[in-house]
Amino acid sequence: MAEKSFAQQAIKIVFLCVCWYSLSATNNVLGKQILSVFPHPMTLSMVHLIALNCFLGPTLAVLDVAPTPHLSRRYYLRRMAPLALGKLLASISSHISIWKVPVSYAHTVKAMMPFFTVLLSLIILRETYPLKVYLSLVPIVAGVLIATVTELSFDLGGMLAALSATICFSLQNIYSKKCMKEVHIHHLRLLLLLSQLCCLFLFPIWMYTDVWDIITQLHKVQHLGWLMFILPLNGFLNFAQNIIAFSMISAVSPVSYSVANATKRIVVISVSLLMLKNPVTVFNVCGMMVAILGVALYNKAKYDSNKEPKQLLPTKYHDVASMSMNSDVYQVDFSQTSPMRII
Repeated sequence: MAEKSFAQQAIKIVFLCVCWYSLSATNNVLGKQILSVFPHPMTLSMVHLIALNCFLGPTLAVLDVAPTPHLSRRYYLRRMAPLALGKLLASISSHISIWKVPVSYAHTVKAMMPFFTVLLSLIILRETYPLKVYLSLVPIVAGVLIATVTELSFDLGGMLAALSATICFSLQNIYSKKCMKEVHIHHLRLLLLLSQLCCLFLFPIWMYTDVWDIITQLHKVQHLGWLMFILPLNGFLNFAQNIIAFSMISAVSPVSYSVANATKRIVVISVSLLMLKNPVTVFNVCGMMVAILGVALYNKAKYDSNKEPKQLLPTKYHDVASMSMNSDVYQVDFSQTSPMRII
């Protein structure tokens, strides 16, 4: 009976991994193709937000998730609004990055998230880590530098957008810790609430920057029928990717999830190179792999440090960070031992 249960669990995990990797890779490749013929990253962010709002509400009802606790207007202005603005900026920057630079390079730059999370935690929260955590950041930085120097399709605006998205995700990781502790809101409810606020903030900007240009230039867009089908599909895939990721979290251990997440980034980079055929060099690929290895080492070092009896900053809930409306919008970090910490 035990062997049968173990086999069923293993099959479930393999199935979830295949779905997760497939959705993430497909979402990123489709996003790049969409922006290649339809250069409106704000519109793509708007589609992702609308999809989250449309599909996440019914999903929460089916899962019987606890309702959102009462929040004062002051708390909305003081905590939720800045958090939503950071999420919105991260989503837009992420889409600008895959528009300007290859998906493989954008994902390599986003591997810098642990570096910025540690740096900003040190500055803002005065939180320190063991030496091995700091050492694990070295291959991440080195790998991104190698990939940047050897990137054949380098674009400064694209690199800055990817860095901006990564920093915003890191700031979400930090400030969401306070939010989750203060109001005890379910992580999926918080995701829905932030998505609603993002839609509210983005709508007037989107109307001003994109809508009129789309209306006047729509007749010039190639493959318009394909675009009208693929845009909502991309939004749904972004939603499904987040749901599968949360299913993975509940099914595997923290170390297994860290390995699976690093493997997912390798799959996304590999699939984008094969499907989009952007030119790369051997050193470019080596830089990408070194950065991904660094992320895996960082996750392992953080997990090991939190197994020690003394923790510098114990928390009851997991932190909420990047969920990139795009393909990297929400990712879970098991650097704490509490049951729900989303980044």
